[in-house]
Amino acid sequence: MKIKQIILVVASGILTGCGLLGPDYVKPQINSPQKWSATDKNIHIESTNLAEMAWWKKFNDPQLNQLIESALQNNNNLQMAMGNIMQAQASLKKIQMGWLPTVSMGGVGFTGQSFNPGFQNTSSYPLANNFSQNNPQNFDGYAAGFMPSYTLNVFELVKQNQIAKLSLEMQKQSANAVALGVIGQVAGSYFSLLGLHKQLQLQQELLADAKEMRKYNLIQYQNGSISDLNLEGIDQYIAGLEGNIPKIKNDITQTENALQVLTNNNPGKIKTNRDFDQVTTSGIVPVNLPSSVLKSCPDIVAAEYQLQINNANIGAVTSMFFPSISLTGVLGQGSVQLSNLFNAGADFWVGQLGAAMPLFNMGLYAEADKARGSYYTAYYNYVQTVRTAFSQVDNGLANHDSLDKVASQQNIALQKAQNLQKIANKQYAQGSAAFSDTLGFKLNVDYAKANLNQIKIQQLNSIVNLYQVLGGGYLAESQLTKSKKFGDSHDI
Repeated sequence: MKIKQIILVVASGILTGCGLLGPDYVKPQINSPQKWSATDKNIHIESTNLAEMAWWKKFNDPQLNQLIESALQNNNNLQMAMGNIMQAQASLKKIQMGWLPTVSMGGVGFTGQSFNPGFQNTSSYPLANNFSQNNPQNFDGYAAGFMPSYTLNVFELVKQNQIAKLSLEMQKQSANAVALGVIGQVAGSYFSLLGLHKQLQLQQELLADAKEMRKYNLIQYQNGSISDLNLEGIDQYIAGLEGNIPKIKNDITQTENALQVLTNNNPGKIKTNRDFDQVTTSGIVPVNLPSSVLKSCPDIVAAEYQLQINNANIGAVTSMFFPSISLTGVLGQGSVQLSNLFNAGADFWVGQLGAAMPLFNMGLYAEADKARGSYYTAYYNYVQTVRTAFSQVDNGLANHDSLDKVASQQNIALQKAQNLQKIANKQYAQGSAAFSDTLGFKLNVDYAKANLNQIKIQQLNSIVNLYQVLGGGYLAESQLTKSKKFGDSHDI
């Protein structure tokens, strides 16, 4: 066998044994749940393409739609995510440019004297051959031109290019995750704001009815038909109701400011036109979704890209064991001036080609072990991310189902309270019950309405949370999120 063939066989074995481009990526196999443990009779089957589903539009609320659109266009966290994408794109471009040589322009001047009778020219300047070997001569000169340089490790560049592409995709998924979060925060804050306005209204009605009841209790107390114990009790109740109102108002302010920040505005009031009672909670969430829908969730996709990056990084470290090729040169014009002989200039070029590879560098082996450790961490991070997503979806469905049942019972309680109030009003009209008794039943109705309102806020938040963990809607309005140029007008 010829020497050339032997070298090729040995090289092939080395490259194969070292995994030329690193270990092949193998997607982790995770047993997915065949069905969710929670069910909900009020939700229906939808398309499994949840990423492009603008689920918030099912509420038919123009103000909610406008707030989400504004947030997707102006949210600062989203713009920071777009900046990270721009950096990843630039990093990829830089690596791709690594295949091209660099070119520098420069010059050099020199002066000296030849005085050694045995002078031999070992420089890269052929004009120096004219130096006299017998008579010392003064000389000076210059050289100017272009200096191309080309150094690369082919295998390393291939892996770095792969890593840069994966990093870019991971940053895109991170931006998707931010968009998903922004949509959820806007929707959740908006529903909370509507619910808080309704809660304030109900609290004020409850307080007014309680004060009305105290007025009649005071008359009864003055007439001696009740003790001061009853009066103190209603006073305590009124004080508690009055104490809740500032808290609700503060919650409204906090929620309004949160919405303003999400849409990149200064703190301020947000006028709402929607009656909270008109907001529906049924038929919004899809049911019987296969667990495969989670494969498009940004956090899961980003975790897998991170795993692929760490896998490719093993190959990148391994590639450093292979030769690096260096090609440099000089192209330009120069002259050498001998004081007694001549003054001449000429074009010239010089080229140099070399290759080098590590012979003894134990640090590279440590780097390879470090890369494998990073892959190990990324592997279990991916598994944990997927398992957590399964759990969050099942918990979300169970929570939504539970709240639906609670709301159903609260509706029954409200109906019963209203029936009791009707009976009391009828008895009062017939003269068999005091007016203060009817006020007591009215307070009971107010209390049931307030409880039901609280449950409804929780129901809507559970819907928002469920779409968050399902990864719903982050691509529905993706055209709205664009990076802004610094030349644009940015009023702060």
